Amino acid sequence: MPELPEVETVRRTLEERLKGLKITALDVPKPTFYRKPPKKALGGLVGRAVEGVDRRGKYLIFRLSGGRHLVLHLGMSGRIVFGERGPHTRFQLSVEGRTVSFHDARRFGRVGCDLPEFGPEPLGPDFTADALYRAVHPRRAPVKALLMDQAVVAGLGNIYATEALYAAGVRPGRRGSSLSREESRRLCASIKAVLGLAVSLGGSTLEDSAYLDPLGRAGSFQERVAVYGREICPRGHALRATRRPIAGRTSLYCPVCQK
Repeated sequence: MPELPEVETVRRTLEERLKGLKITALDVPKPTFYRKPPKKALGGLVGRAVEGVDRRGKYLIFRLSGGRHLVLHLGMSGRIVFGERGPHTRFQLSVEGRTVSFHDARRFGRVGCDLPEFGPEPLGPDFTADALYRAVHPRRAPVKALLMDQAVVAGLGNIYATEALYAAGVRPGRRGSSLSREESRRLCASIKAVLGLAVSLGGSTLEDSAYLDPLGRAGSFQERVAVYGREICPRGHALRATRRPIAGRTSLYCPVCQK
C-alpha cells in the first residue's frame, strides 16, 4: 500500500501540473472501485478550478474553487497517471486538456470518500517527541502497531515504521508503555529522518509494487533501506522476524541493534 512518501510524491506532481486548471469532465467507468464514488461527492465538480492538491496521511485532497474538495485514496495498489483510459481505469478527470486516470487493478481505491480521524503529520510541527510519548506510553499494544495506527501518526505504514524503529534502536514488538522519553525522542527523530529521505527519493517502488508517480517515474528509497526486505542489518547482524504478526504484517528487526 502506498505510504506517506509515495502519496506525497503523487501530490507534488499533481499540484505542479494541475494547479489553476479547470475540470472539464469526469467519468466513472465500469467496473469501478468496490466502493463506488458517491454521486453527491462528484456532483458540480465540472467547471471548478484546481486551487491546490493537499495530503492528509495517505489521502489526496483536490482543493477546488468554490470551497469544494475531492478526496482520493490509492488503496492497496492504485495509481494516478496522466494518460488515457486503460483496462484498470476506475475514475477519470479531464482538466483543460490533461487526462488524469486513476488505475486500480485490485479496486480497493476510493474517490469522494470522507477523511478519518488522524494523528499529527509526522513531518509537521505538531509531531514532537512529547506528543509521541503521550500517545504511546499509556498503551500496551506493540509500538509498531501504534505507529501504523493513523490516529496516532498520520501516513506511516509497514516499510517506514520498520525502518524508523531500526534507526531508533527499538524492537517493533515492545509495548508502547515500555518506551522511555529518550526512546520516544529517538523514535520521533528517526521517523522524521526516514520519511524526509524517502520523500526526497520519490518513495519506494518494490518488486511487488505497482507504485509509480503520475509521470511513470519509480521511487528509489528501496535502494537505501536498512532492514525492510533484507536478511542482514547494516552492522552485519542476521535479522529476525517477530513470532506473531504485528498489525497483520510480519516485522523484521535486529536482535542486537534493537532493544
